[in-house]
Amino acid sequence: MRLPDIPSDNRFRILIAEDDPSIAKLVSVHLKMAGFEIFNARDGLEAWSQFAQVDPHLVLTDINMPGLSGHELVEKVRGTSAVPILMMTAADTDESQMKGFKVGADDYIPKPFNPKLLTARVIANLRRVYRYGIPTTTTPVEEEAAPSMGLPAGFVRCDACGYLGPVWKFESTDTQGNKIAMCPNCRNRNVTFSLA
Repeated sequence: MRLPDIPSDNRFRILIAEDDPSIAKLVSVHLKMAGFEIFNARDGLEAWSQFAQVDPHLVLTDINMPGLSGHELVEKVRGTSAVPILMMTAADTDESQMKGFKVGADDYIPKPFNPKLLTARVIANLRRVYRYGIPTTTTPVEEEAAPSMGLPAGFVRCDACGYLGPVWKFESTDTQGNKIAMCPNCRNRNVTFSLA
């Protein structure tokens, strides 16, 4: 089983399989704000078709979908790939969760969910699978973030407001044109970055 290479621009690809357009949009918007590249599928068959083309770093799937169910999709993906798979569903029973884990899911998110918590779970699963170590630093923002980052390479969290995102979103310049670290959410210039 294989994993896709870490993208050089740190834009991890997420494949979302969700037949409810409002939930798909909610998840997509929040994950895009965190700097991920998002691909949407309306059902399990479309998700399986897109899987080979997209080569995602993580799959986020509903369970009850037309075509292939989430459980069937997880089995197919797990047969060829070691990417993290998160299941979302309103069927919040022990039996449903056990079946998801048995077919190869890594995490289970009951609906309704907090989009910020979902984003944190996505990042935690990416961190678990892709490059835990401190990345090679290339910018002042990365150099500041590296000692306590604990996120996938190129991702940081603002301790001031909790915003999670890729390093490039925190890069800014001061009035003299010097590169500085500034949170894109709270505009705090004196931020420190960590997940702890």
